[in-house]
Amino acid sequence: MTQQIGELLSERRSSPDRIWEQAGNGAEGMDKHAFVELMNGLWAGMGRTAMPDKTTLRVWYLCLHDLGEAEFGRAIQRYLCERGDEFVNVKLIRELSGAQDHGDTAAVSAWDDVLSEIRRVGAYQTPKFSDPRTAATIKHLGGWVMVCDTKPEELHKWTRQHFLKTFVAIHSTEPARLTNLVEQENARTGQIQAAEEIQSRLSYNQKHQIRTATPLNSF
Repeated sequence: MTQQIGELLSERRSSPDRIWEQAGNGAEGMDKHAFVELMNGLWAGMGRTAMPDKTTLRVWYLCLHDLGEAEFGRAIQRYLCERGDEFVNVKLIRELSGAQDHGDTAAVSAWDDVLSEIRRVGAYQTPKFSDPRTAATIKHLGGWVMVCDTKPEELHKWTRQHFLKTFVAIHSTEPARLTNLVEQENARTGQIQAAEEIQSRLSYNQKHQIRTATPLNSF
């Protein structure tokens, strides 16, 4: 009985390894030793002292094994140099590697342009994009100033997701003009000044009408 319990416990302990072994049978592609070295490099580049555990390596390999070593290495380099403030995950690494269909590639490239323009001109100038869908997508998201004012953690997660989905959905569009913070402030100031001028004219007209409507005293 004791032996049977021991065998059962041993089988349960080894079952995860068997599950991953079976799952990994169809995962052929990138050399596993090279993959582990690249993963360790990614973790070290992020400043982590502990390297990825066995389960993490297995999950990531199942999702990324079809990449070439050069593609994976390029994705790691791009992430650490350009997108290190974002949470790293398999989907982001695949996007940075260039391993997606044409539509997704265009959307990701457009989002990279958005981040580049945020760094270059910020909310105080109007961004320039080669693809008109980029400006149209930003307009759908609330405008350039709103995108620039979004907190980094929300920008890189939710705004990015909404941008990619909206960009793909926009097939063709008329050029959309984005306004910057200075233009919005000038417009707002202009509206206030115009309102003040209208109010001043109304007040003047009312006083003028009162004066003209009052009969003069006769002698």
